[in-house]
Amino acid sequence: MAFADRNLPAVAAPLLKASLGLSDAQLGLLDGPAFALLYVVGMLVSWPLASSGHRFRLLAGCVATWMLGMVAFALAPSFDVLVVARALVGLGQSAFVPLALGLIVEGSPLPWRARSMAVFTAASAMGRSLALLMGGAVLALLSRWVPASGPAHWRLLFLIMAAPNLVLVVMLLRRVEQAPVLPRPAAVFKQMLASFGQQPGLMCAYFCGAGASVLVVQTVGAWAPSVLHREQGLVPAAAAFAFGAALLVAAPLGHLIAGTLIDKRGKRVTPMTIVAGALLLTVPLLWAVPRATSAAAACGLLALTSLVGGTAAVAALTGLPLMLLTPLRDAGLRLFLVFITLLGVALGPFIAGVVSDGMGVNSRGLSTALYMVCAAAAVFGIASALLTRTGWRRAVVEVVG
Repeated sequence: MAFADRNLPAVAAPLLKASLGLSDAQLGLLDGPAFALLYVVGMLVSWPLASSGHRFRLLAGCVATWMLGMVAFALAPSFDVLVVARALVGLGQSAFVPLALGLIVEGSPLPWRARSMAVFTAASAMGRSLALLMGGAVLALLSRWVPASGPAHWRLLFLIMAAPNLVLVVMLLRRVEQAPVLPRPAAVFKQMLASFGQQPGLMCAYFCGAGASVLVVQTVGAWAPSVLHREQGLVPAAAAFAFGAALLVAAPLGHLIAGTLIDKRGKRVTPMTIVAGALLLTVPLLWAVPRATSAAAACGLLALTSLVGGTAAVAALTGLPLMLLTPLRDAGLRLFLVFITLLGVALGPFIAGVVSDGMGVNSRGLSTALYMVCAAAAVFGIASALLTRTGWRRAVVEVVG
């Protein structure tokens, strides 16, 4: 639900553009930086909550917060209010993801940890597909049954999609758990600084490779429905539904492939080797999108890009806990998520929108901008990933020893 709700602006982008006269740069701002504004701050500030004995109640509060942001987005009279509403959605989701990941890592035996984390991230990919599928279906029904002179269809879409979160809040409140045994945040912070200080080059390169992977996935997910609408002639509802259906299969498959490869890999294969190989495959796929001769071909290429990009991103995520001592994993995951949010979620869709605006009214300008931004990120990510292979092996040996 979290990822379905955070990806709704991609579904409504053509309608937002027509209704409020927004530019591609403004649409990219809503999809990326506006969401990340409080997401990053909240993820860092909520760190002490990881040791709480009421994490399921905290998760319920997170859901209620981002649901309020969705309602505010639906009722927003101007672009400025849309930005504030998106920031509220980001704030609600900021504590949710690390708390959920922490619960999963705690409860997973080592031989299954990567696949357990991949199931969680596959659910996030399914959430993106759910936003496109359900969003497209809702828009199609609204265009048929609700007069165009009534409330804008994108406003009703956000209200309708916010409603199921109430069920999730009730389900989370019914859960009971025991408080985890974790060291004090101040002690962990000192240990994290010491760990990063011992191998700053490795950590920076590792985070950059992961951030580049997330940038590719987020940028494609944000702009794929608009590419199908503008360049292949699909109506907004059909564009969202088509990409959502393809993504429902492709994205979770990529995540589960990554988890399996990490758990089953040989000693010579590191997670960042998988990252580099997957990112390399995204470049020719994205190069072919502006040259696609049909909506089906363009949709398939974009879905395949999401599959291999997701494989890269999840390989980086699941490889991180293996190189960190147990007390440092929650803090390490939070710093990791903050970095990939800033580099991937905040910058990717926004930069692609700016480049698209700069290219003017070219009939394939948006997909070309998508290729330029994501290919540059992929090359950067491949170089970063390849630099970490030896250092990652050494770090894992030190943790095990």
